[in-house]
Amino acid sequence: MIETVELVLATEKDAELLHEMKYLAFLPLYEKYHDDEISPAKEPMEKVIDSIQMENSDYYLIKFQDKLVGGVRAVERQAGVFYISPIFILPEFQNQGMGFAAIEKLFAMYPQSISWSLDTIFEEKGNCYLYEKCGFYKTGEKNVIADNMTLIHYEKTMKG
Repeated sequence: MIETVELVLATEKDAELLHEMKYLAFLPLYEKYHDDEISPAKEPMEKVIDSIQMENSDYYLIKFQDKLVGGVRAVERQAGVFYISPIFILPEFQNQGMGFAAIEKLFAMYPQSISWSLDTIFEEKGNCYLYEKCGFYKTGEKNVIADNMTLIHYEKTMKG
């Protein structure tokens, strides 16, 4: 699976496509949690454009067998310290190993990385399982968004 997943660096011309895919991927979570303030499904197109243009940020299209299946963004917060936000796979391609493969590819593309971090919804056990499978661990840092929704912080330290 990992060999067949590709990460293709996005440009401004990909912004509309990324925005649409992100909306479709996060819509089921938005419908479940109604997290108007923080849902990636509710973010404006300008935020995708800004994310692509940011100097310390690389936004990728995730490709599988010549199909675009999602996106992932790596932000270098300081030298060697990376944050993943967002990562998404279109619903019809979820639970097939593509998220895992995309994260593994991302790690390989940044050999200078010291650590990686991300945030996810604690109540989404499938997401937590994926990140733990990729070697992330819960830091204990939590942000309660609503009675039924808590964001949890994950980190992964790379081997030297």
